[in-house]
Amino acid sequence: MKRYKLTFEFEGTDFKGWQRQPDVRTVEGVIEDAFSKFYQEEINIIGQGRTDAGVHALAQTAHVDLPDRFTIKKIEQAMKGLLPGDVVLKGMEEVDQDFHARFHAVQRAYQYQVSTKPVALNRNLVWSYFFEPNIDLLHECADKIQGEHDFINFCIPNDEEYGTTICSITESRWREKDGLWFYEIEGNRFLRHMVRRLVGGMIKVSAGKININEFDRFLTGEEVRQKAFSAPAAGLILTRVHYT
Repeated sequence: MKRYKLTFEFEGTDFKGWQRQPDVRTVEGVIEDAFSKFYQEEINIIGQGRTDAGVHALAQTAHVDLPDRFTIKKIEQAMKGLLPGDVVLKGMEEVDQDFHARFHAVQRAYQYQVSTKPVALNRNLVWSYFFEPNIDLLHECADKIQGEHDFINFCIPNDEEYGTTICSITESRWREKDGLWFYEIEGNRFLRHMVRRLVGGMIKVSAGKININEFDRFLTGEEVRQKAFSAPAAGLILTRVHYT
């Protein structure tokens, strides 16, 4: 058996998230089905992390142990025909047997897209929120997110968070192009719904729905009853995963 690192791109609209679940379509499920069909035996992959229903990825990583029967080129060619149109195997490389897609990842980056005007072609990849943003407030909120914080008020904690909701954020910024606003964030780890709640909170501040003092209160680490508003899944894209 050889271990491989895999990199996938997928459009998450028609998936119920990454993790395989019974009786629903998931990204991990269709990938495992494709590999299992090719090898004519059960193949299981391990992803770097989960994504929610409707979330997309440019570079979701995973690892897999495969029988030494085919070259990488042969496998990549086979996946072009076996994977559905909304999932692409972008890259594959042999790695050491102790490589782990999740535990060896040191940084992850996401992009969230907000449209302030109607769109048709990319409607499944944006949050259409029609307002005139306060640019200064957006940038001010993004600056506050950088550094190490307890993001308990920007997530849905679960048993896999290792008892902590503290994350270290190295990049947090907004940019705009032709009516599309792009939020880019990078950090050592992310919690469930964290990026979506950060974006939802910042947009609500920018739109005058909440004030920036309330956003500050969310970042103190003291858990509040009413947490930050969660932006829709459609605008969120996993853009890259870094390894040592």
